[in-house]
Amino acid sequence: MKNKYKVIIIFAVAAILGGVLAFGFGIMENYPEYDIFLQAFSGVAGVALGYYLSVALNKPETKNDYTFSAFFALCFSGTIIAVRKFIQFFIDFYTGSNLLHCEFVEDSHWLYRIFGFGMSPDAQRPLLDTDEDFTVSILFSLISTGVLYLYGRVKNKSLFIKAEKKEKLRFKSIPSRSQARIECEIEKMKSDCSIWDFLLWWCTRAVMLYAFITMENRAEATLLLANLVATFAITLVHFILPKNSVLTNVSYKAQSLITIIVFLGSWCGNFVGVYFITPRFDLFLHLVSGYLCVMGGYYVALTLFKPDSKKKVLLISLFALFFSFFIMPFWEVSEFIGDFIWGTSNQGFYWGPTDDSFFFKVFGHGVGNTQLYYLFDTFYDMLLAVVTTIVTFIGLYICLYVKVKTKPAERAEVSTEKEKIPSCC
Repeated sequence: MKNKYKVIIIFAVAAILGGVLAFGFGIMENYPEYDIFLQAFSGVAGVALGYYLSVALNKPETKNDYTFSAFFALCFSGTIIAVRKFIQFFIDFYTGSNLLHCEFVEDSHWLYRIFGFGMSPDAQRPLLDTDEDFTVSILFSLISTGVLYLYGRVKNKSLFIKAEKKEKLRFKSIPSRSQARIECEIEKMKSDCSIWDFLLWWCTRAVMLYAFITMENRAEATLLLANLVATFAITLVHFILPKNSVLTNVSYKAQSLITIIVFLGSWCGNFVGVYFITPRFDLFLHLVSGYLCVMGGYYVALTLFKPDSKKKVLLISLFALFFSFFIMPFWEVSEFIGDFIWGTSNQGFYWGPTDDSFFFKVFGHGVGNTQLYYLFDTFYDMLLAVVTTIVTFIGLYICLYVKVKTKPAERAEVSTEKEKIPSCC
């Protein structure tokens, strides 16, 4: 435990020292690449801190425990990334500083040197530093999580399949194994979902396929096709990945959550044009996304833990909360990349705030600077998702806590029955 505290202190001192060097000694101004190093460090530090928080709540002893700790650390790091950017945004807004480096980027920027200029308009340039920070931090968070996950697997001596098991698999018929896998997944799908889930999936896919065929704007149609493929995400994961991996145990209910957000955003928003008819529809969509992401994190957590104790209820609820926070910067980066390639405006960088904007009514006008206006839509979207994320987290924790406290015996019987259904998976 003492070593863990030492690591946390080292990261804290390094973070403070990095900030002092950046702003106190002006290294950031003379060497702009230093900012990329800070973002990479924050990704690694966030994963490390998230891991130690997970260990403090639940000491990892099994393969599932180490896997959960790795996922927990990744989502915690994403939460740190999002919260840090919120703090910088509001400091810039109220003091007129420029912590977000919200300014027009020169043509010599590394992104343009590597990927070209795409169809990105000049109005997107003030967003570049923020999305660059998100990308670098998330990338190094993923790398750190991968190392942490491999460490847990090696420590549990379960990284590789045993040799004798491989020998047995050689003599099995590949077609028969594939057929058994398909039958198993179909049974699991039936046990996880109701008829309403199936209707939601296939009706959404049908209308989106029609929209893809009939859309005149082929750039938007390409994005819509990518969203259509996303409605098969959970199914593809279950069939492509090894059957004993974590993600192949995610409930098919998660596919309904993805389908809802894709239907509302891609079909209703872009194809039907609700975004243009009712601009506030985007606000509604981000409010809904907070709830959907928390529930998605809940289904992922259930693959490793069952809410059969108060400690596990807290762990699962916190994981769902951090999972939703991790999705926020990840989502904004994906919108930025789409806008950069296809010249669309998913991040709303054309949006100009007015005096009657809801944002100004709540937070006032601040001091800010005009370049900061380009980031209003990005942070406003994230802020709305934060509201429903926190509300859903509280509701989820209360519901799980009440179930654990009142019906432990009944819940244990139900979980035992569910484990018997998809035994081949």
